[in-house]
Amino acid sequence: MSDTEETTEMTIPCVLVTSCDSGFKEEDLIKQILSTKTLPEPTKQEDTVVWYPWEINNKYYTADVRLCVVPSTFQMSSEIAQSTQAFIAYFDSSVKDGLEKLHPWISVVEDLAPEVLILVCDQVSENGVGRHEAQQWCLAHTFELVELNPQELPDEDDDFPESTGVKRIVQALNANVWSSVEMKDGHNQGFGLMSSLVASRHNNPRSCQEPEVQSFSVVCSLGASYSLDSKFQFSF
Repeated sequence: MSDTEETTEMTIPCVLVTSCDSGFKEEDLIKQILSTKTLPEPTKQEDTVVWYPWEINNKYYTADVRLCVVPSTFQMSSEIAQSTQAFIAYFDSSVKDGLEKLHPWISVVEDLAPEVLILVCDQVSENGVGRHEAQQWCLAHTFELVELNPQELPDEDDDFPESTGVKRIVQALNANVWSSVEMKDGHNQGFGLMSSLVASRHNNPRSCQEPEVQSFSVVCSLGASYSLDSKFQFSF
């Protein structure tokens, strides 16, 4: 890789993906996010740390990001830290100490302060980590809990049913304000504020003392209010 290519690569935002469950590989979750059975060719690999390309492409914008596999905190580097804008951690909810294995990441996440924080498991388990315990952990650390295969599904008769599983993960990532965002024609006027939000967020990352949830509302060209809070439900 040339110096120019390496510099460009370092400026592309990344989603840090880690698994604290030895029976579940980060690549398994990335395949689900990308809706593919075969992973794309990595853009970069350093031992067990691997960067996979992903172009987020919805009706409002496109953004080049990297899905970065980081098995443990020992593999963290300044490059990863500077580019991380979302953090996804998988844990084993079938065992009582499943959440304890996330402890090494807490201080790292507090330092990185990514906009999107998602805690993932297959499904909460009363024999391991129950829903209440998982939700309390998420509240304490400002994460969103996502079950890949929840036992309780949203009410189909609800006018605004919540997304679940990997669909919710993709939705949250689509709602983030990526530093690499490129607005599509026809939406620039309604989302004219987005470029300033990008600059504000990434030049002045939030500190641990700031409010836990920050959200912005932008009026799109269709007249709808669009929240940039990662927990907002929106169709892309």
